[in-house]
Amino acid sequence: MDNIEYLFAGFAVVWACIFIYLLLLQGRLRSLQNEIERLEERLEEADRASTGTPPGGTR
Repeated sequence: MDNIEYLFAGFAVVWACIFIYLLLLQGRLRSLQNEIERLEERLEEADRASTGTPPGGTR
């Protein structure tokens, strides 16, 4: 049982890496969600421009 400190350190490093990876994924997801929202807005604007619908909805 002399190497229990190394085992603990190894687990701590692995969990820290997993935590950092999840934080990076969260940032990417947030970025992708913002990009999707911007693209949906552009699509709605293009649809309104092609149909002649005024901004705000119905005619």
